[in-house]
Amino acid sequence: MRIRARTISGGRWSTFAMPLRSVSAAYLAQAADLASNPGQQAAYDSTGHCVVLAGPGSGKTKTLVLKLARIMAEDVRAPRGAACITYSQECARELTRRLERLGLREAPNLFIGTVHGFCLRHLLMPYGRLADLPVPFPLAVATQRQSDQVIKRIGDRLFGVGHPNKPMDLGRHRRSILDRTSEDWTSEEELAAWAEGYEAELRRTGLVDFDDLVIFGQRLVSEHDWVLPLLQAKFPVLAVDEYQDLGVALHRIVKHVAFDGGVRLFAVGDPDQSIYGFTGADGALLQELAEREDVERVQLQLNYRSASRIVSASEMALGEARGYQSNDPDRQAVIAFVKCDDGLEGQAAHAVAEIIPAALAAKPGRALGDIAILYRDYRAGDVVAEAVAAAGLDFVRVDTAAPYRKVALTSWIEDCAAWCAGGCSWSS
Repeated sequence: MRIRARTISGGRWSTFAMPLRSVSAAYLAQAADLASNPGQQAAYDSTGHCVVLAGPGSGKTKTLVLKLARIMAEDVRAPRGAACITYSQECARELTRRLERLGLREAPNLFIGTVHGFCLRHLLMPYGRLADLPVPFPLAVATQRQSDQVIKRIGDRLFGVGHPNKPMDLGRHRRSILDRTSEDWTSEEELAAWAEGYEAELRRTGLVDFDDLVIFGQRLVSEHDWVLPLLQAKFPVLAVDEYQDLGVALHRIVKHVAFDGGVRLFAVGDPDQSIYGFTGADGALLQELAEREDVERVQLQLNYRSASRIVSASEMALGEARGYQSNDPDRQAVIAFVKCDDGLEGQAAHAVAEIIPAALAAKPGRALGDIAILYRDYRAGDVVAEAVAAAGLDFVRVDTAAPYRKVALTSWIEDCAAWCAGGCSWSS
């Protein structure tokens, strides 16, 4: 049996199919593998609110995907469904691909996307005007260029050209302090004035920005209780991936819809991997959620990615034991520290001249595409890219200075190119 639905996704018409029998067979076959991992099995079997604390390489994405497949097959009945919120378009794309391998494709009762997309499509567009939110309707979201121009114009007007304040600080202030009447908001007087001026200018031109989508989504569910049963009727289950990266506004949305609105919560994340504090993200929010008495806490402790030596070194870097164990304790690994002169340039030169050739020679069949170079930000990436290009090596860059921005359209074009090249297969 196949159910076909037609919906709008990312500004284009798409047709999705849900072959129910193949979904059940596919996810049940993979779910049997979870029995060897107590944490994964406990998360899969959870029936109430559940928070899964999952270190890197612990199989958290597999657990989340199989849990979503089980929820859609066993726990909800169309037209009701589930929503899965994640950090980025790329994360959403990976979840979508894995679900498609189980025969489960996006449909009107299954949302997989970013917190911004969820707030826009399922909170502000259907209910924002009814709640009389102070935003222009119909909603028009500013491009990054438009937003940057307004930020600079208001900053120059308030503080003079070349002012020391940073747009990143402005974003953090707006995302992390949601109560505009609080002392926290006014304690950084210049940032508060800049934010208010920026938002007023956006509204004057009939625009909102991406942060506004989440800020007003939070305001909608916090101040208008009538929204909660409407949301629960459509999505009785809410899943959140990479919870530690999603910030204060999403945390408040989750608490309202789950604990006041009766939506069942399944959240996955790792406070140790919270690296976006400069944007307002806070790993402590996930810990707070996991410590609630009405939430089942599950820890995934088996690491499928790393050898025991790397797992031990990671716990040493954290400063306390987490109880992580390698799934393959006999697997060998080498950790080497090399002191390089000349800062980032010296490190990049050493990687190109020594590490990459050694890695290629260490294993037959290994290619450049099997090697990753990690760095802190796009500025360091510029140094690495220059060194790699000078050596004549092919590379793909995926940071914010990548050749093109990863959005739904560019991801779709990538999939088309891969399909044409025989790199993946699609089913109708």
